[in-house]
Amino acid sequence: MIYIPEPPIPMPDPPIPNPGTVPQPIPGPVPEPIPGPVPEPVPGTIPQTVPGTIPQTIPEPV
Repeated sequence: MIYIPEPPIPMPDPPIPNPGTVPQPIPGPVPEPIPGPVPEPVPGTIPQTVPGTIPQTIPEPV
């Protein structure tokens, strides 16, 4: 019987860090925009195009 040496045991892979153990930035108090007085358009002051006052290009006499 010829003694055949067993192949060497491969070194185990380095332990992969658990994704859950990675220190993540702790969410702090996020400064939220304070809702201020939003200027709303006052009904009646919206400039609308009055029918008939649309400037049209008048063909000049050649």
